Amino acid sequence: MTHPELRTPRLILRPFSFHDIAGIETLAGDPEVAAGSVLIPHPYPPGLAQRWIASHDSAWRAGEALILAIDDVDGKLIGSISVVLDEQREAGRLISRGCLGYWLGRPYWGMGLMTEAVTAMIDFCFQELGLDRIEALHHTANPASGAVMRKCGLSYRGSDEQPLPDGQFLSLLRYRLDASTWQAGR
Repeated sequence: MTHPELRTPRLILRPFSFHDIAGIETLAGDPEVAAGSVLIPHPYPPGLAQRWIASHDSAWRAGEALILAIDDVDGKLIGSISVVLDEQREAGRLISRGCLGYWLGRPYWGMGLMTEAVTAMIDFCFQELGLDRIEALHHTANPASGAVMRKCGLSYRGSDEQPLPDGQFLSLLRYRLDASTWQAGR
């Protein structure tokens, strides 16, 4: 399957290119964006964006992940959305699932843009990839991410503690949306 491009009324979700490196470093390098993310390091290391982008195509071709840039309708990079794909056995049945992740540059917060992007990604995952489930995590210090998840139909499923290198723990909240629930809500 070729790398998809998704469109919404205000957004274009498209594959990243090496032309996006400076935009990623600026937006993801913002300490508040990094603080709201489970995976973005701060300070943002030089060369990380290039290595990250270089991994996207092979991850998509291998069926491991779909990672897309989020552009506004003028083609300006404003964030990222991804789904990491896997399968697991559950009650004797194989479940295909995606773990959703996203970040948005601070100038674009509070406009409903991430809700629009997440809705498009969820629709693609269920309609085109045939996933059985979408899961997502956010840490307790980022309630806005949980609000996006709930607006997009994911429901709270519990909490986890993730150990950090400094011996501290990160409190994470888990959310989930099953294909049957998504279909019933359409």
